[in-house]
Amino acid sequence: MKKTVLVSLMSAALMVGPVSSYADKAAGLNGILSGGRLYAPLRTTGEYFGAKINWNQNTKTASLTQDGKTFNANVGDGVLLKDGTVYVQFKALSNFFYPNDHISWNKSTMTGTSEHMTVVARPLTDQQVYKITSNAISKKKEWIEYLSHKEESDYREQSSVDWVNSTTIEVVYTSDWQDGSFLKEQNINVVMTKKGNIWNLTSFKSSGEVMEPH
Repeated sequence: MKKTVLVSLMSAALMVGPVSSYADKAAGLNGILSGGRLYAPLRTTGEYFGAKINWNQNTKTASLTQDGKTFNANVGDGVLLKDGTVYVQFKALSNFFYPNDHISWNKSTMTGTSEHMTVVARPLTDQQVYKITSNAISKKKEWIEYLSHKEESDYREQSSVDWVNSTTIEVVYTSDWQDGSFLKEQNINVVMTKKGNIWNLTSFKSSGEVMEPH
């Protein structure tokens, strides 16, 4: 299973900031499939390889500059703008940074790879996953209890999405809060499986822990 963390950037946030080069390691990226083609996030890819990134709001053009070369991506054919993030075809980005790399596609894992990049396509964004999951478990008493603790003292919450494969998702919600001198924790583990066009709840587990003060 690969854990994913969604990178969603508003177009205005595409402006460049300080970046570092990690060209000695393979970049792991979350991409999308559209029209049978694999797309990778331009900004995240550029940051990983230390490129300068610019965004022209008027022309809807993102650009990468590195070693005197510039890659321009005009939103339209071959370039997507989704949820504020610019996506470019994986092959085009790979050719810009490493033109001699061989590119392969694994249909079962929905993964494109080269010597320097790995792009995993996800059918849904994390926000979409959380929405589908929360709707599916909305009437579970453990979930209702989980939500009821949001106003507790020192409340903290985190969640994660694990894609087992293209039709199975595992979602984990974890929260903890202070109850007097005790620290309480609650975990919700959900598995959703897609059948046809419908995502169905196939597993729901809840656990809790009370930690005594030291």
